[in-house]
Amino acid sequence: MKLLVKLIENFEDNHYQLNVSTPYSRLLHLMEARGLKQADLVEILGSSKIVPKIMNSDLEIMKEQAEALCKFFHVEPSLFILE
Repeated sequence: MKLLVKLIENFEDNHYQLNVSTPYSRLLHLMEARGLKQADLVEILGSSKIVPKIMNSDLEIMKEQAEALCKFFHVEPSLFILE
């Protein structure tokens, strides 16, 4: 029985990693759920130059941007900030 439990735990650790989402992946998920495109975020994030950088993970979401996103998506700002 102990061996079976250990094998299952090892399998789950290797194939089902929990809490591996990032602010970027959370934003993508919310956009997908609403059918939004990058252009839809320009007004929220403030610039058409910033949006592609955030979407390509070249730029982190700043606190003010996270607050704007949380109001738009009705979620907590902490979803968009690295911890």
